[in-house]
Amino acid sequence: MKKLSLEMLRLTSDEVLGRSQMKKITGGYGAGCLERKCGSKHKDVVCCPQTTCSNQTDGFCVLN
Repeated sequence: MKKLSLEMLRLTSDEVLGRSQMKKITGGYGAGCLERKCGSKHKDVVCCPQTTCSNQTDGFCVLN
């Protein structure tokens, strides 16, 4: 498999995600959605689809 260089894509700054946006990306292998802390103490965290936060203040994303 060939390595892809991001420099080759010549992206503008509008097309590159910031650090806070990268944190919200979900997917891949495993149950990463269920390992996320959530609630008002973790304002940047959004639970994955079909999961909700177990506690409004300081909880974990759990299956509905």
